[in-house]
Amino acid sequence: MFTAEILLRLGAHADRPRDFLRDPWNLFDLAVVLCAFLPLVRENTTVLRLLRLARVLRTARFLPQLRIVLTAVARSLPGTLSFLLVGALLLYVYAMVGWVFFGRHDPEHYGSIGRAVLTLFLLMTLDGIGDAVHSGLEVSRWSLAYYASYVLIASFVLVNVLIGVVITSLDEARQMEQEEATEEPPYPAPGLEDRRLLITRSTAARQALDDLERDLLQSAAADGSPDIGAAPAAFRS
Repeated sequence: MFTAEILLRLGAHADRPRDFLRDPWNLFDLAVVLCAFLPLVRENTTVLRLLRLARVLRTARFLPQLRIVLTAVARSLPGTLSFLLVGALLLYVYAMVGWVFFGRHDPEHYGSIGRAVLTLFLLMTLDGIGDAVHSGLEVSRWSLAYYASYVLIASFVLVNVLIGVVITSLDEARQMEQEEATEEPPYPAPGLEDRRLLITRSTAARQALDDLERDLLQSAAADGSPDIGAAPAAFRS
């Protein structure tokens, strides 16, 4: 059924294949259908089922709100990558400090850089922050400043920045959807037959003007008008 559908859509765009390739959803559908015919994918039932599951995303073409959300997610990827880079740098710095100060007293959570990164990543959700602060106070009072600064930067500043990036992308996607909905479709360029018909009609109109001018000249000459060219000149103007 999906193969027949994509073939029908390709046939509908036979005279304008560029329009078919410009639509990213058409490329997505074409890739999903073609992957089902690849030997490696066709023999692997798990991958084939995952590809069939990906077809559910095609419903976004018919649901404007879902299409806006997907467009917003795609537009927020650059900002999200920047957020991940800053978050990874922050985790590495605080994990290094935590490993140096708490590695001996709490090897289960700060025994290595990897464990420290995992611990701080879980603390970003503020889950277990109380137990971590109490454990840190047994080592040094400076641990309170360590955890307070980490929670302030990671859980409040960075998360709010990520939310702001997503909301901005959502507003831009909604605005793009409204502009596409209100935009009038462009007039199609005239084809060869339309140009021939236009030339034929222009020639007929020009011949009718010449015949009318000749009739006016003959009528003016028969009436003895002193200004014979006034009527044709006025008519042409």
